Amino acid sequence: MIEGLFLLVAGFLGGVVNAIAGGGSFITFPALLFVGIPPISANASNTFASCAGYLSGAYALRRELATHRQALPKILIISLLGGAVGGWLLLQTPESVFETAIPWLLLFATVLFIFGAQLNSALRRFAGGLRHASMIGAWLSAAVLLGV
Repeated sequence: MIEGLFLLVAGFLGGVVNAIAGGGSFITFPALLFVGIPPISANASNTFASCAGYLSGAYALRRELATHRQALPKILIISLLGGAVGGWLLLQTPESVFETAIPWLLLFATVLFIFGAQLNSALRRFAGGLRHASMIGAWLSAAVLLGV
């Protein structure tokens, strides 16, 4: 009963944080681990639970998204492929390896969360003069995948 109440409060707080600024998984994922849910199951549960918020956010921003209508199919396909590959990789990863990686993944996510605006600004400046700036994103994504 206490665990359920704890997870309910963590889920509520995570949802509020996601609605305000994003990053609610910094609350919900550790809460799932704290009550003893195995790391891979906690990750999958946390990701699935966040989907409703992502969909409602997309709905709330539907007018803004409509201005980018031409790019949406490409982004959707890349996102679905990335999610499928990431999910498959997670299922192939032994629990002990994922458990060891969790602190580093959280640290990486925290750094991106804190310095995301500065990194984005620096990448825009760097890519400003390039004709095919999307290739930079592709190479950076490949580098991250190779690093993982």
